[in-house]
Amino acid sequence: MEQETTQCPCGSGMNEGCCDCTIDPVHHATKMWSSAFFDAMRQAQVQRLQKRIDANFGPTMDKVADVIVESFGKIWQSMLLQAEAKQEIESKLQKIYSETSRK
Repeated sequence: MEQETTQCPCGSGMNEGCCDCTIDPVHHATKMWSSAFFDAMRQAQVQRLQKRIDANFGPTMDKVADVIVESFGKIWQSMLLQAEAKQEIESKLQKIYSETSRK
């Protein structure tokens, strides 16, 4: 016999009592506004730090970014050439084995 589960009234699909849906909407709104406030506060802090980091380290970070883009660009091109060579080998081997199996 299958056991019946009581679903949360809010329609979340959770069992009753596990999602706080029975608490009044003002409580939920307060929790959401509180969370949004702290998220916004953190974002404001990050923006202020970014300005200062750019002012103090910007030119150095730009030079590093140039080196990274140049170096990783070469690595990327090398990876593409290796992949192309591997595909070429596989294609040639496939052709050889196909010809051999027809004989």
